[in-house]
Amino acid sequence: MKQFLKPSALIFGFVLTIAGCREIPPTINFNTSGGGDWDTTYLNPSSPAAVMTEIYIEDITGVKCNNCPRAADKIKEIKTNNPGKVVSLGVYTYALDKFTAPWTGFDTLNTNEATDIYNVVYKSPSLLPTGGVNRALFNGETSLYFSYNKWSGYADQIKVKESPAVIKGQILSYDNITRKAKIRVKVEFSKAYSEPLNLTVYLTESKIISKQSMPTGQLDSFYVHDHALRKTITSYEGIPLKINSSVKGMYEAGRTFERDLEFEISKKWAKENCGFIVLVNRFDADSKEVVQAAEFDF
Repeated sequence: MKQFLKPSALIFGFVLTIAGCREIPPTINFNTSGGGDWDTTYLNPSSPAAVMTEIYIEDITGVKCNNCPRAADKIKEIKTNNPGKVVSLGVYTYALDKFTAPWTGFDTLNTNEATDIYNVVYKSPSLLPTGGVNRALFNGETSLYFSYNKWSGYADQIKVKESPAVIKGQILSYDNITRKAKIRVKVEFSKAYSEPLNLTVYLTESKIISKQSMPTGQLDSFYVHDHALRKTITSYEGIPLKINSSVKGMYEAGRTFERDLEFEISKKWAKENCGFIVLVNRFDADSKEVVQAAEFDF
């Protein structure tokens, strides 16, 4: 995972950003979802260097699904083969309860937001494990979800695509007593892109010990669950990236968005094992594709 910049680095970077921009409008609060008090867009005279698209895997999974650990192992394999280039999310839906219902006395990993992703993005697949790569519709597929045995091949297709966006993250504050955090997310466009995009931020937790059905048919009460979706910081579909209050899409090279987000980390979750996934994604009738992803340690 990447590390958030500390407040001192934020101040220095903010000064440089102000000095180098030719267009700095007043703060524009286009959407109040997610909290925070900084929400702006401007055009930078110099575009960031082009970057490739990060591999983003959504693993629709469940604690009573015997083969789901095989999908988790596949993600580990893909990450080993592509160090620092893979972001993954464990989507523990409430649907398909014979595969997903939490074990009595163990942590409940299921969330309503995961169920929304399962239903709206993936159109309610009937079997687990399954999932998608960058929510892309690949040649030969009729849906965004497919067997984990295909993830590696599709990941290889994604990683050679140039992304239009660069994502950066900064931690602004964290209160150990209230467990409230505030972050700043920055999205910069390295080239023009016409389709409307959203900014989506998820809170994840790893190293969760909870009971799991295994491929052998046995139960493992000490199974380690990683990259589990704990909550959405934005809505699950994201916040529209708008150049102004009415224009969404038609992004120029150098177009930059900055957004503050405030949220609370539950006392039930280990902060040191939490991270943040940031997506730049389409969310319209034609596509849900993730054009860039990034992951940060807390």
